[in-house]
Amino acid sequence: MVKDEKQLLEAIKHEHHITKEITDTLIELDQLPSTGTQVYLNELIVELYKRVVDRADDVIVEEFGDKVMTSADFTKWVEDNFTTYSANLFKESI
Repeated sequence: MVKDEKQLLEAIKHEHHITKEITDTLIELDQLPSTGTQVYLNELIVELYKRVVDRADDVIVEEFGDKVMTSADFTKWVEDNFTTYSANLFKESI
């Protein structure tokens, strides 16, 4: 269970297995109106993106199943699951 922001960041940066709970927490953060939260959320999404597209990292994201995600697949996932604002912020950041 993700208890706080620091634990969430550590999980995204270092866990080998990213649970659905973690990706669901990211989606929940997107619903908060705080600009600071949006910036923090973007940092988390970008960090996860870097790990997912880096084949040497070999991170497993439960949400994606056995699918090998490309950068385009990940971007589509962001577009499908996050607000337009968050998706655009993400695309500007990568």
